[in-house]
Amino acid sequence: MKGILINPHDETIKKVVYTGDFREIYDIVDCRTFDVVNIYGTQDMYVDDEGLLINNQRYFSINGRNYGGKGLLLSHDDEGETTSTNLDLQMVQDMVQFLPEGHIETPYMEFVSWT
Repeated sequence: MKGILINPHDETIKKVVYTGDFREIYDIVDCRTFDVVNIYGTQDMYVDDEGLLINNQRYFSINGRNYGGKGLLLSHDDEGETTSTNLDLQMVQDMVQFLPEGHIETPYMEFVSWT
């Protein structure tokens, strides 16, 4: 299936082929553990779950949120199964801003009481 890889290390955005095997995401995104964030609608992005914890990381911004490391754009269907993205390169290039070298994000966690 068709995916789009955002690489802030060399500031490229390119098409990639994803076979559907989740283990392949580790290699594509270059991570030990990944997370999925919804960009909008059925558009999802797979990112390094530890991306904010890596020293000398490179970052990019999409839809006003910053991410550390590479991002893989794919989609999902009504059953939640991963599918090819229907975004094209120009759409993604218009959505992504590469942050300057030396940019730092501080990891943040908040605990909220339900009582």
